[in-house]
Amino acid sequence: MKTLKRILKRMLIAILTIFIVLFVLVALFVNLSPEFGGTISDTQKEQFLKSENYKDGVFENIGGVKMSMGFNDYVKSMRGFFDPQPNTIPEGELPVSKVDSLDLVNYDGRARLVWFGHSTLLYQIYGKNILIDPMLGPVPAPHPLLGGKRFSENLPIDIEKLPSIDMVILSHDHYDHLDYASILKLKDKVKMFFTPLGVGSHLVEWGVDKNRVIEMDWWDETTYDGFFIKCTPAQHFSWSRAY
Repeated sequence: MKTLKRILKRMLIAILTIFIVLFVLVALFVNLSPEFGGTISDTQKEQFLKSENYKDGVFENIGGVKMSMGFNDYVKSMRGFFDPQPNTIPEGELPVSKVDSLDLVNYDGRARLVWFGHSTLLYQIYGKNILIDPMLGPVPAPHPLLGGKRFSENLPIDIEKLPSIDMVILSHDHYDHLDYASILKLKDKVKMFFTPLGVGSHLVEWGVDKNRVIEMDWWDETTYDGFFIKCTPAQHFSWSRAY
């Protein structure tokens, strides 16, 4: 009996040790990995206080819509994440229409879109290049092991071959919309970034000059380079302190 108790005690200690090690590794990954972006500064928090949508340290959806998750919701989402999901992956690689870099530069000025998958679009109009939610990496996650690969390995055009970008518009900071590696490759060819409040801190953390980042609250509007830009409300959860 004493031998069995010793074995169980050692097993319990081993399990607890494994959990502690995993917790430490996850904490280090979250706090040290650059993919998680920046934090909100005290100056930004003072700016948030001026927003009608910011209450008790968080942004609230219009109409009282709650995006919080209880324990049961969390368990259900985790089960859905790990359970097999049939008919969600196409059979074979999707065809990709290639775009020539010279064609992007020497086009006739009419409005056109180049779709890179999901929400990533290059919008060309009036001689300007507007890039929307540039997730141009292989996996929409902070680490390749934490997400599924894009359906097509190739893009219409590589990031390095894109022309100068007049504006990048970011809708929110989920990894399938805001990608660390893509921003690193794009930042030196982008004239101005537009983001919702709080999301710009990630860009600044990744080396984008804060003078090239314009953050907007819901219903804020501005003009840039002949374009009128308005930030409209959306209800979509975000791990950021902002929406």
